[in-house]
Amino acid sequence: MDYDIPLMRPTLPQADVIMPYLAEIDSNRWYSNYGPLEQRLRSRFADMFTVDYQNIIMTSSGTLGLAMALREASAGESGLCLMPSFTFVASAHAAIAAGLSPFFLDVDPDSWTLDRNLVLEALEDLNQPVRAILAVAPFGAPLDIDIWDELAAKTGIPVVIDAAAGIDSAQAGQSPVVISLHATKPLGIGEGGLIMCRDSNRAEALFQHGNFGFHKKRLAEGAGFNGKMSEYSAAVGHAALDAWPDLRCRLRERAVQLRRALSNVDGITLAPGSETDFAESTFNVILRETSVEAAKVFMQTQRIEVRQWWSRGCHREPAFANAPKAELSVTNDLADRVLGLPFSIDLNAQDIARIKLKLVEFIENTRAG
Repeated sequence: MDYDIPLMRPTLPQADVIMPYLAEIDSNRWYSNYGPLEQRLRSRFADMFTVDYQNIIMTSSGTLGLAMALREASAGESGLCLMPSFTFVASAHAAIAAGLSPFFLDVDPDSWTLDRNLVLEALEDLNQPVRAILAVAPFGAPLDIDIWDELAAKTGIPVVIDAAAGIDSAQAGQSPVVISLHATKPLGIGEGGLIMCRDSNRAEALFQHGNFGFHKKRLAEGAGFNGKMSEYSAAVGHAALDAWPDLRCRLRERAVQLRRALSNVDGITLAPGSETDFAESTFNVILRETSVEAAKVFMQTQRIEVRQWWSRGCHREPAFANAPKAELSVTNDLADRVLGLPFSIDLNAQDIARIKLKLVEFIENTRAG
């Protein structure tokens, strides 16, 4: 269907601003394997997150970055990865790629983040080895890294943070934080990602995991992936960072406008983190009384594209149907009520007014029966 208001219109650098970086690649004749553009991009992200250069690892995708971080956390040992079911499927795929078995836990109903108390209960009750804990920053909302660093120190189980959409809200900690640079994220380059970690030893191990297990010499001393970012992706990354201050401002402005328009709509609640000013690339609401499936049908008939970004939870995906899980009442409830609305820098006042009008119309029609 051709929508009047599409769900998303990603904003990546135009060809003319990428060209100077591509010309540099042509001049260098260095195309991958930690070339000059990739190294400079690491430095720029290190400055952004106030960490040392060696504490940033660029990756070819966010999902592979997660797999690398979980593989490093588990030291290659098989076992369970405690993680939320309420996340995108990439999180669970990454655990499996790392040689781990996802064990799905519920999330906190207010923050939508992995419930820390349920993690502690699972660690007491499970009779299988737990090798890693994967916490997810929902849709890029801020997540307190100190809480998870403290949990890792308390339990001895390494934590990895999936902050895929968190380029504008994530903070570096002792635990690896993985950020996606996919086209659908606030700062997109097409495909790519980065890992940041203040623990220099872990950062060094993560770098080794992304380079075939090589460590300072061409000898595979441990497990590894080919997780390197190419110079071409780095070229887009530089152009994207050049434009980031303006794009970040515009994303924040659109989010504020949409929040203000919807804040007084009876029957919905804005997603956690909405009170915080950060650049996001999706906009989610909770339908308090109505069916998300019915809302999708209605909004799409109005030529407004909507989506359940995380579907109905990983535990309901066929690929993970046999994965062990705890009780998931909050996840199941959110899966039936969270709706992703259109969001991009192209939204104008008329679009926002129409989204609100049709959302209110749907809610009132449902109440009227």
